[in-house]
Amino acid sequence: MKQPIIILVQTQLAVNIGMCARAMLNCGLSQLRLVKPRDGWPNPDAISPASEAREIIAQAKVFQSVADATADCHQVFAASARVRHLNTPSITPTEAAISIYQHSKKTSHHQAAILFGPEASGLDNEAISLADRLVNYPMNPDYTSLNLAQAVLLFSWEWWKHQLASQSKDESGTEEHSSTIEAQWTPVPKEELHHFMRRLESQLDNAGFFQNPAKKADMLQKLRTLLNRTNPTSQEIRSLQGILSALSK
Repeated sequence: MKQPIIILVQTQLAVNIGMCARAMLNCGLSQLRLVKPRDGWPNPDAISPASEAREIIAQAKVFQSVADATADCHQVFAASARVRHLNTPSITPTEAAISIYQHSKKTSHHQAAILFGPEASGLDNEAISLADRLVNYPMNPDYTSLNLAQAVLLFSWEWWKHQLASQSKDESGTEEHSSTIEAQWTPVPKEELHHFMRRLESQLDNAGFFQNPAKKADMLQKLRTLLNRTNPTSQEIRSLQGILSALSK
């Protein structure tokens, strides 16, 4: 079973990357990806805060975009404190952990990831449009602010807790209760979805669909959100590719 990947997007301080790595190791997670960290990478400022998690820091992979960082993933979650206008469904860290575990248990190659944005601003709409679900933390409504390492730790703890509980149930022969999110199909790898979106954009350009260029980026975000929200399978994406081929003739 593959563990989820923690992806830190445009993190401002290397010390926070180190603290996130330490939080990950507390809960048995080791795969860390970085998207354009502000102060570059590698960065020695991350080493001391990581404590015993220096191996996670050493093996962290750096990407130039969220799309590249999630290309091999079947499920992508985006941690956000705010409700966005893109209509991406919102779930709790507990529900996200259960969903990841169920899909991973069903298919050994299933890969999930969760995005965490910059400390000051969080994830932008472009990054969120690449996610299947938002992960929203139900905190004290009078004070919902979490720092980056806290957010990573809370999600990682939910994953660790559910994995331990599920293993105990498996060992005791107790049937696991159905969650609100069922793993009934294998979502398409994001790279296939990105390829379809690039082809769709090209076809729409050729057809003169984007009559107002200023609104093109917003329309593409909404289309990506729609596709990610439905969690299509590879077969469904191949069917959509066939539809594009037929229409292009």
